[in-house]
Amino acid sequence: MISEDLLLNKDFDWYDVQEPRSEDFEILASKFNLPQLLVQDTLRPEHLPKYEYSDEGHFLIMRSFDPQSEDTATTVQELTRKIALFITENRLVTIHRVKLDYLDKVIERSKKSENIKTLQSQVHQVILAIIRSYEEPINNLQNLYDDFESDILSKKREQLETSRIYHFRRQLFLIKRILNQTKDTLFRSKDFWEEYPSMLQDLRENLDQIYFELDDISDNFEHLFQLHIALNDQRANDVMKVLTVFSTILLPLNFLASFYGMNFKELPGLESSHALYFLIFIMVVLSVVAIWYFKKKGWFTTARE
Repeated sequence: MISEDLLLNKDFDWYDVQEPRSEDFEILASKFNLPQLLVQDTLRPEHLPKYEYSDEGHFLIMRSFDPQSEDTATTVQELTRKIALFITENRLVTIHRVKLDYLDKVIERSKKSENIKTLQSQVHQVILAIIRSYEEPINNLQNLYDDFESDILSKKREQLETSRIYHFRRQLFLIKRILNQTKDTLFRSKDFWEEYPSMLQDLRENLDQIYFELDDISDNFEHLFQLHIALNDQRANDVMKVLTVFSTILLPLNFLASFYGMNFKELPGLESSHALYFLIFIMVVLSVVAIWYFKKKGWFTTARE
């Protein structure tokens, strides 16, 4: 559905198209003189951010974060929503399939604001809202990282769920990929901002700030994950150490039991009534001495303690 002009009191027009139908695309191509191939590109859900320029004007495809996406989203299409911007000399046309709350807020602010006097300033506000839509997922990822850190450093869990780690790292990768593509798209559209370089610089600074926050989370998680692996290795080593200590304590006892369990009549003390008690005494002494020695050396102490 094609809206009416959203900004009647401005020197430029803004038309918004939500859930476009086939007849809407025909109107866009005929009434607004939009390139048919570029209009068809808006139908393809797999498109990453990109910029193209033609005689008819500037064309951008951007992707914003979808607040309705699941925590288990692992693809660009599941995690983000596409919005296309067609920009001519005095007209902005935005096309998207679903309702975008941040775009509605931009529309409301633009109707009330007197500072938005040029088409570039309006496009700046739309793209800025798209970039800032990633603040929410980055906060969510930061909270997830804090949970991982708490679980690992407080030793609440011996093992982290593999699915949690996968979804966390996958979403980190996808958002970084989208932000990189968005940065490249802004660089390619520099001709559009030729008369307003400060607006382009503002968009880049906002994008860089969000990307650096995400990159910081990514680096911290990689270090935390390496620590998690090291702690698991240490726990495995502790288990092996304890098993080795007990095996060492039992080794002389097993030797004595095996030695006197052999089927020979000539074994010393075999006929003596006191031999059994003496053997038990020797085994107890050996066990006590071994336990005292290993405890003195600290071999019973593990990393958890």
